[in-house]
Amino acid sequence: MGPTPESCSELLRPLRSLMGLKQVAAQMLNQHSKTDLPYAATGLLAELVHCGESRASELAQHRIVDASVVSRQVSQLEQAGLITRRPDPQDRRVVLLRATPEGEQALADIERRRAEWLSHALRDWDEDQVRELAGLLNTCAADIRRAVLPDGATDHRTDRTTDEQAGTTPEPPGQKGTR
Repeated sequence: MGPTPESCSELLRPLRSLMGLKQVAAQMLNQHSKTDLPYAATGLLAELVHCGESRASELAQHRIVDASVVSRQVSQLEQAGLITRRPDPQDRRVVLLRATPEGEQALADIERRRAEWLSHALRDWDEDQVRELAGLLNTCAADIRRAVLPDGATDHRTDRTTDEQAGTTPEPPGQKGTR
């Protein structure tokens, strides 16, 4: 049957709060991670590291942003030597993007520092609470993604690192992505 609008109303309040804290937390995490990369470019690098080689158009579709946004982030990452591009062997007009070994190491360092910061912020939580929340957020994000994306445009990959840390493997609803 699913939740009632009333119970979902209760969910909207903490979601709004988290969304409001996102920018502040992103700035703090970048400072704590000691990186000059913009937060969004770091997210794109994470996607390439965790999900593998991709076309820019696939990244834009999955991140639900315009291709120009991805193009700008790709340029930043490429200038920093954290990603490379190569022609797609199946369609030489298209390029495939992939993280370099330096990009993989930079992301590992950033994610380790972010996890340390978050561990401090959640110091009063126990491990089970953190793992449960990670699993619930992954499932929630997948369900919302399925609801907002048009049929056939869904891509239900999740951040494998988050799933592995949470000890969960969310079931991907619907059809698989193209990557």
